[in-house]
Amino acid sequence: MKKIAIIAVAAATLASCTSKKAESALSPADQLRQRLESTVNDKKVLFGHHDDPVYGHEWAWEEGRSDVLATTGEYPAVMSWDLGALELDSVKNLDGVPFVRMIAEVKAQDARGGINTFSWHLWDPVTGLDSWQTGDSLVVSRMVNTPEGIAAYNTQLDRLADFFLSLKRDNGERIGVIFRPWHEHTGSWFWWGRDLCTTDDYKKLWTIMRENFDRHGVDNVLWAYSPDRCDTAEKYMERYPGDEYVDILGADVYHFGGEEGTEGYVRDASSTLGVAVAEAASRGKIAAFTETGCESLVIPDWYTRVLLPIIGKQPVAYVTVWRNAHDKPQHFYAPYPGHPAESDFKEFHNNPTTIFVK
Repeated sequence: MKKIAIIAVAAATLASCTSKKAESALSPADQLRQRLESTVNDKKVLFGHHDDPVYGHEWAWEEGRSDVLATTGEYPAVMSWDLGALELDSVKNLDGVPFVRMIAEVKAQDARGGINTFSWHLWDPVTGLDSWQTGDSLVVSRMVNTPEGIAAYNTQLDRLADFFLSLKRDNGERIGVIFRPWHEHTGSWFWWGRDLCTTDDYKKLWTIMRENFDRHGVDNVLWAYSPDRCDTAEKYMERYPGDEYVDILGADVYHFGGEEGTEGYVRDASSTLGVAVAEAASRGKIAAFTETGCESLVIPDWYTRVLLPIIGKQPVAYVTVWRNAHDKPQHFYAPYPGHPAESDFKEFHNNPTTIFVK
């Protein structure tokens, strides 16, 4: 019996070691992909918030603070960040977040078991226009079709690639993250939007970027494709760069118009997510509600009455709401202590399907 027990222990130890070796053989991006797939398989949804631990409603830059933490006792499971101005070699992003602080918070979020995702509101590398300057319809064309435009774009991408490669744990392992570039392209409020560049030129933004990141050996990024609201699969997939370039199929749909806008929001969010989920399933990808929210939470039970039923019907890995600005009193998407939506948000947090992180 003793010999059998020893053999059993040895077998278990070998199996454990084999499992750990297999996991360590995966790239950081693949490890993150497995986590997200497991979340969907478990019928759970990770909750995310933009710029959560660096500023909030009427406060900024304090260490260890978070409006979500203050209301629920936990941080968001997903923290969203923006890389805008990194391409200019700036020390702060477009919202004033120091990149050094951002990196520290990314590491802290990873250490507590959370996930990080990034968007990029960049400046045009040729003319210097910010993301919202849409008067020039040739911005993307110059970036991807002219030698000087491609060179300038690659200079920006070099800085981004170096940034992602710098995201490491204390033991030197790179941290797997999500990157969501060229988002909301089905609208036209950014210079890479539908009415401002051709389908082929939009796809080139992705291909040139991936070629650059591959040259740098970036292996810790999952790529998210996130159109704004779409009511058909044709519209959603029109500018899809290809399965080899995308890991996550997302949707960016906001709730406008208060109570009167609820029906339209539920319809548009459900239809866009429905397409994302169906396409993700057919392509072996992950679906997510990549950006959403109701500004000022003018509907106090928005989280449980409006958002929760939407994500409850769609197998998405995570849902992310936008930021709580410290310098714009009405610009917030997660409640803070004392706000009328606080109790509803706590109920949303306590729902067995939502995941936050201590």
